[in-house]
Formats: sequence, C-alpha cells, structure tokens
Amino acid sequence: MRILFCLHNYHPAKGGAEWLMQNVAERLAARGHQATVLATNAWSVEDYFLSVRGRKMISPTVEDVNGVRVKRVPFSRFGARFLVLGRAAANRLPVPGANALRMLSWGPRSRAYARAAAEEAAEADLVVACPLPTLNVRYAVCAARRLRRPLVIVPCFHTEDRHTYHHPMYYRWLRSAEAVASLTEHEKNFLKKEGRIAAGKIFITGAGIEPGSDARGGSSDVRARYGIPPGECVLFVGQHGRHKGIPDLVRAMSLVWEEGGEASLVIAGNPTDHTRQVKKLVANMEPQKRRKIFFIEQFPEEEKRGLYRLASVFVSVSPFESFGIVFLEAWRERRPVIGCVRGASSKVIKAFQDGLLVEPEKPRELAGAILALLRDPAARQKMGERGRKKVEDLYAWDRVMEKWENVFIRAVSRST
Repeated sequence: MRILFCLHNYHPAKGGAEWLMQNVAERLAARGHQATVLATNAWSVEDYFLSVRGRKMISPTVEDVNGVRVKRVPFSRFGARFLVLGRAAANRLPVPGANALRMLSWGPRSRAYARAAAEEAAEADLVVACPLPTLNVRYAVCAARRLRRPLVIVPCFHTEDRHTYHHPMYYRWLRSAEAVASLTEHEKNFLKKEGRIAAGKIFITGAGIEPGSDARGGSSDVRARYGIPPGECVLFVGQHGRHKGIPDLVRAMSLVWEEGGEASLVIAGNPTDHTRQVKKLVANMEPQKRRKIFFIEQFPEEEKRGLYRLASVFVSVSPFESFGIVFLEAWRERRPVIGCVRGASSKVIKAFQDGLLVEPEKPRELAGAILALLRDPAARQKMGERGRKKVEDLYAWDRVMEKWENVFIRAVSRST
C-alpha cells in the first residue's frame, strides 16, 4: 500500500503521538509498504500558539528518515495570541463561534499543508490522520473526501479534557472515516457513547514497545552523570506539560520526605513553557528538599533504559492521556508504576497487580501510594515482574503491528 500519514509533527519532534506514529510508519515501511509522512516543521504543538522567539524550527524539506519519506511544511502564527485568548474565553463563556475558535487556536494553520495534503493524497491508497485536536486532521479529511481516498483517523483522544477534545466537528470527522484506530478499550467505549461512532468502525490497535534485552544494570552511569545519590528514586519521564501533574508529584514528594522517606525525585523529559512554574515551585521549597530533586532535560534516547532502571517507583498521574507508553517503558525494566484512576491509563494499569492508581490533583493520596511502595520492596518486585510479562505478552511491537496493518488493509478494502 501507498500510505500517507498526515501528522502535526514528526521525528525529531518529541511527544507521545510523534513517537507512536514514527514507529508505525517505519515498521510499515519495513514490511514493504510505501510510507509518506506530511508534517509541519515545528518541534511541538506549543510552537503553534506560544512564543517561539529565538527558537529554530526544523527545516521545511523532503527527506528520507529510516525508510519513510518525510515532507515538512511551514505554518503560520499570525493572530495566534488572539486565538489563544479566544480559546480561553470560549472554555469559560458562551462566546459566539466558540467551537470554531477552539478548533483554529490549536493549529497548525497552514495553506502549504492543505495544498501538500491534496497533492500527496492523490498518489496514496490510504490517508492516515493523527492526532486530534490539531488541524492537520482537518486537512487530511478534506483531501481524502475530495480525492475519494479511504481515511483512517488515529485520534489519541484525551477523554478527560473536555475543553479541548469534546468537539462536534471532531466527532463528524471520525464518523466520516473508514476506520478509527483507538489505543485503548476506554477510548473506544468513549467514542461510541459520546461521539456516536459505530462500534464496527473503531479498532483497538494499541501501542507497542521492543521488550529488548533483559539485562540488568545501566543505572550507575546515569547516577554518575547527573549526580543522583545512591538509594531509592521516584521517577517521572515525559514532557513538562501543564496536564502532566508534575507540581502535584513535587508536593507529594514533599509529604513523603516529611514522613521520613529518603528517595530522590528525578523529573526527566523535554522542557515546555510550563517548566518555569515547576522550577519556581521547587525553588520555594526548603533546601533539604530541593537537594533531592533532579531535573534531566533533553537526555539522549540511549539513556532512557538506564533512567528507568535507577527508579524504585515510576509515577505519571495525568488523567489527560490517550495511552501511556511510559508505563510500558517502566515495566520493561520491571518497575512498578503509579498512574491515574481516570482516563486511558486506568485501562493500561491493573491496580494492585502491576501498579497503583490514584486520583489526580491529590498530592496526599499520591504520597501515600509512593510511600506504600517504597516501604514494600517485595510488592515492588512482584508488580514489576507482572508488568514485564504484560509487555512481552501484549505489547511487543510484532504483535501490535499486526493490528495496525490489518486496520489499514481493511480500510482500503472497504472503499473499493
């Protein structure tokens, strides 16, 4: 098949959807399909509406990336500030044109993208659009309709984020597609109920990971490089997005330390506009607490497994997730996890089996969960072992890619 992926950003841009679709595109190319990616030249979604002064964009060009043809186009930020203000107002007040404001404010707004989507779709057997709420999905829908190409949408829907994702236009796009690739059963059930999308059109594809070598070790180099002392460690890995709940993790660890816990806190991942607020919170803490918090930004991919291996507990309690690949990464290293009882993570983690689930925005409850695991090494080991087995049984990429490929083949056959 000739598959066109209409994405917002693409490698080396970082993010969950970016990582997912890079893996899907490259693995389909390795299976003999012709994969083309159309993306903007942004590093992150924030580039569409926050200040990018002094920040270089990725070059808008056409290149081959690991067997995938990647075409990047520029985008416009004209009026971005006013659209963001309009979105904020639309989230709180019955503003005229609220739905249009919300949709346009996310970007990318790009005539070049719309033209390129039409040009590339003309040569494709299938158009795949990911993720919502960004406007590249709209360009893909328009191109697929105009050229009568089958369309698969990968929404990566954050079910708890009502202001951003719950939008009548998005539901219409999903209903118009030949297939919707859902990452979890939770997402599928939500889209059936709230979006009135036919159950037979939604397929659970999931996300995958390479189980890789089961060799231990690797954390000592990371400790030495970043000055992390020996002993227990609580780890967060991910972009410093406002929705990730990092301030609540910092507050929870403060309570852990007040209860006698000695674990370090490592916050690893790409900084965002929200990073300053997190660091300001840390700067206002007592010196003995500040010394236990370590920020690791822009770490190389080859360090990731070493980061997870130094962790006693992995924590990511955002309710605004479509899957949670970080949990698979932690389980691969036999680490117990703590996630959110709301949203998609609650269907990835099995409570008290391979991790714990807590309510969001409740640092005291999170502190209790962290302390419970820090004080029970046997429970940590059992949860980590179960997590590793789950990765091997359910989430190895070879198994997951069969599902993705079958969805795409079915979408093309339905349209013929």
